[in-house]
Amino acid sequence: MSLFNSPPPEEEAKPLHPVTRWFRAVTGHFCFVIFIGLMLGISLIPAALCVYGFLSTGALVYVLGGILSGAVAGPVWAAIQRAAWELQFGHPWYLYRGFLHWLRSNLRQGAALGVLGAFLWTLLLSPAVMVPLGGLPLPVWLLVILAAGAVALASAGGYAFYQSARWELRLGVVLTNSLLLLFAVKWRTLLAGALWLALPAALALWYPVVFPLCVITGLPVLMSVTVQAVFAPEVDRLMEESAKRDAGI
Repeated sequence: MSLFNSPPPEEEAKPLHPVTRWFRAVTGHFCFVIFIGLMLGISLIPAALCVYGFLSTGALVYVLGGILSGAVAGPVWAAIQRAAWELQFGHPWYLYRGFLHWLRSNLRQGAALGVLGAFLWTLLLSPAVMVPLGGLPLPVWLLVILAAGAVALASAGGYAFYQSARWELRLGVVLTNSLLLLFAVKWRTLLAGALWLALPAALALWYPVVFPLCVITGLPVLMSVTVQAVFAPEVDRLMEESAKRDAGI
């Protein structure tokens, strides 16, 4: 792990109580949270259209388009992780100086992570799509492998976007750190991955209910705040220890 360049939070800045975090996000920054949720929804429109096009026609060009659409959603998701971290520590938060600034700052790396993430998710989920299309049932062992891969990929993706939003690190360092953190934070990886997967699973199963909730309450932002409460303190501690080792302290 490499030395981060932006300063960590002050020692007196402590994570808020989970209930306090949620209420502060909703009551203190409600309009901003709604705006961010809308921006995320807009950034996902190209991906949604490509998924619909593939399911309707089966044309592989939509698969390529879905992967490339990660370049649109990636910077927005990276900026959301920064906003969630600032809500986590109760920092002053402003739309222009906060979210839009981090959106511009993460354009390149966020786009790269978005495309890579879309490619890996496409690769992981392709057996779940191709096997039923071939008229075959999904074996239990394949379902277990896909579930384990989904948890690992969701956790690694969360770590990658969190690092991209928090510190100025090269893309290769971010990816290496994300793989190491899968094992370094232990049980937090399983819990964080399960929480990350809860939102898309809920969207898939109860779309008419969950999607309006995402728009009205900014649920992706609140979910990011909650998941960061699970892994952020441990990740920050590991990154700080790594920085001290690199500095010879």
